[in-house]
Amino acid sequence: MRSIAVLIILFFPFVSVAQDRWSLDSCVRYALNHNISVKQSELNISLAEIDQMVAYGGLLPSLNAQGGHGYNWGQRIDPFTNQFATERIQSNNFGIATSVNLFSGFSQWNTIKRAAVNKEISKLNLEQMRNDIALNVASAFLNVVVNREVLAIAETNLANTDRQVDRLSKLVNAGQLAEGNLNDVLATRTSDEASRVAAENNLNLAILSLIQLLQLSDEERAQFDIEVPVIDNIESMKAMENVNVIRDMALRNFPEIKSAEAGIVAADLNYKIAKAGAMPQLNASYSYGSGYSGAARVLSGSPDTLSFPIGQVFGSNQVVFSLPQPVFAADDYSIKPFESQLRDNVNQSLFFTLTVPLFNGFSSRGNIQRAKINSLNAQYQLDQAKLTLTQNVERAFADARAALANYNAARTSLSASEQAMQWAEKRFEQGVSNVVEYNDSRARLDNARATLLRSKYDYLFRLKILDFYMGQPINIR
Repeated sequence: MRSIAVLIILFFPFVSVAQDRWSLDSCVRYALNHNISVKQSELNISLAEIDQMVAYGGLLPSLNAQGGHGYNWGQRIDPFTNQFATERIQSNNFGIATSVNLFSGFSQWNTIKRAAVNKEISKLNLEQMRNDIALNVASAFLNVVVNREVLAIAETNLANTDRQVDRLSKLVNAGQLAEGNLNDVLATRTSDEASRVAAENNLNLAILSLIQLLQLSDEERAQFDIEVPVIDNIESMKAMENVNVIRDMALRNFPEIKSAEAGIVAADLNYKIAKAGAMPQLNASYSYGSGYSGAARVLSGSPDTLSFPIGQVFGSNQVVFSLPQPVFAADDYSIKPFESQLRDNVNQSLFFTLTVPLFNGFSSRGNIQRAKINSLNAQYQLDQAKLTLTQNVERAFADARAALANYNAARTSLSASEQAMQWAEKRFEQGVSNVVEYNDSRARLDNARATLLRSKYDYLFRLKILDFYMGQPINIR
């Protein structure tokens, strides 16, 4: 189903007006492009995409490199020479290691699926928010239109009263009418002026509500004005007779229902991931490294050869010497070259690790039970979303039917009030009736006009809501 944010732009056929006026289309587009909540929802989609990327990365092996440089004082066993060292020793170590999860109860696969579902939920939530904003803007826009026409009625009434004041002033000045009649009409003019001011205030408040909903800047506020739609064919618009068709269409296509359905899928995946936490896990790791030690030395000079007495010949006491042996001095050694140590000290390791959860303080069991409850709650959330949407459709259908009845009654009332006003005006101008009777007829006419105006736009808006629930383009043809 197309989003109402897209469909709403066809809400009204507009007349061509000045470029600085805002149509309903431009109001909706601006709201959707500048609303902070919409921008935050778009960021949530970006975050969901990042989570999805990270979930896929969980299937890949990890790869880390490390290097170290340090000094050691005091007696210690050098890790590269396996000899005691007491002087200060400089050492370096370098390595690279990788590990991969071979089996974890399919937790990672379910995590990837969950990330995809959460991304779809974020998109559906954005669509729902855009729909709500578009409807709110349309309602606020119509409120401005209604109050603008109410102001026009008040201004027309004031102009008519001014005409009566002018006529009666001439009659009083000519001595043909008592001054009290003029005073009564002047009091009516004061009341009409108060009604005009009240209508103007209501219009300003309606415009302020729309401006705040659009979140306009100060410069845009100063130049804001709406484009009034032309609506001539409202009598030909009819609501669908079967509410069940509208309800079924909405239940199949609305984003809040799809989001709740996706929530059930996500909750089921969370349950599977929780169960995987109680299953054995198999990991493989491999490392490759080498190092350097300042204690590693090699012979670099020529040693002296010496013979040592090793005993005496029995009887003659002649001293017996050993064969000549090399004697190394400290300056005959030098530190083994860095490159040679790195080449000779290479070490590798490969490990397979099997982890079998036996007891972890009921953590895994608690996670499983919690995920199971969340799955049930997700189903309840779907049921509640369907119930709420069903109630909204039924209420919208009932509102549309009631609005049509109110509109038809208002048309009849206006027709009768107009005829009564024409008769009252003639009687007043002929001096047959007084200003009280005239004002009563005028008040009834004003109420009938305002009631018809509001009922017309109310009926129109209710019809468009039903079109929205049906997934149809919102337009007036």
